[in-house]
Order: sequence, then structure tokens, then C-alpha cells
Amino acid sequence: MTYITLFSKSNTRILICCYWFISTASNFYMLHFVDCAFLLPQDTWIFIFKDTTVCNKVEWYADFIKYVVFVIIVAVLDGSSIMQLQYMNRKQSGVQDVISARRRRRQMNLVYQVSLQGIFFISELITYFLLSPYARNKWEAFLLTSVSWCLVHGMDGFIALTCNRDCRRQLTSAIKPKTSFVRTT
Repeated sequence: MTYITLFSKSNTRILICCYWFISTASNFYMLHFVDCAFLLPQDTWIFIFKDTTVCNKVEWYADFIKYVVFVIIVAVLDGSSIMQLQYMNRKQSGVQDVISARRRRRQMNLVYQVSLQGIFFISELITYFLLSPYARNKWEAFLLTSVSWCLVHGMDGFIALTCNRDCRRQLTSAIKPKTSFVRTT
């Protein structure tokens, strides 16, 4: 409802600066004060933190719990946005039924998109943080960490593209063979 105000050029620049500052500060803290650098051991194909008590806490709280909380926050914000849109649709219902039906379809696409993205991201967190320690060899560890990480980020874009009606229309028109009728006289 207040997108134009919240995401003005100045506010967007402030948000970008804040994100860069937080990312840089947290990486600087982890690398220089806590000394939790990533390592690539010779016998595995995965990056890991140093195996210390402090680094294990950093990995659990600064990575796993933080990302689970982010997914929950996104789910709550998206859910509240969808509820607000549903409320507005009910308020306008009856006046413009065709427009309301289109709006509901778009909203359901948004629900599908958000749900699928959340499911994929949570499944990646589970495989990366909870299942990968039980890997019996480097191939299992590689699949549960690196491959799952790449898949979730690749699927994120794929889900966003396929849930977008305009992108689907463009993709299907590009895939469908174009038939042309030649009229002979």
C-alpha cells in the first residue's frame, strides 16, 4: 500500500548501505575477532567452519537459526500481505467480479510462489545443517551441502519465473512451434 513511500530512491539507498554495512561488519567480526574462517579440508568437498566450540555456535546461531528466522519473517510478511489483499478484494467484491477473479488468480500465484520458495529454502537448510553431518562419504556430503545449496538458489529463480504469468506466457510462446498457413491460389 505504501510501496512508493517506503522504496523511494533515498530509502532504497539507505537500505542498500545498511545491508552492506551489516554484511561487512558480521564477516569482519567472524574472521578477525572470533576467527571462524571457512576451510576446505582435503578429504571433503565442502566448505566448513573451523571445528571449535565458538565456531560451532556461530554456525548454528549465525547461519542456521538466522536463516530460519528470515524464512519465518518472510512467510509472516507475505501471509499478512495476502490477507490484506484478500480483505481488499472482499471489500471491492461485487462491483468488479472479473477484475476480482483476475486479482485472486494473481494472489494465488503469489501464494504458490512464496510457499514453494520457503519449502525449498527450509529443505536446503535442513539438508545443509542437520543432515550433512551424517554423510558417510564425500559424495553424500557434497550432495547434501554444495548441490543442495546450488539447487535451492537455482530453483528460487525458476519458481519466480514460472509463477509469473507474463513470463509463462513468453516462455510458452517461444516454445510452441509457430504454424503458418500458406495460401495457394
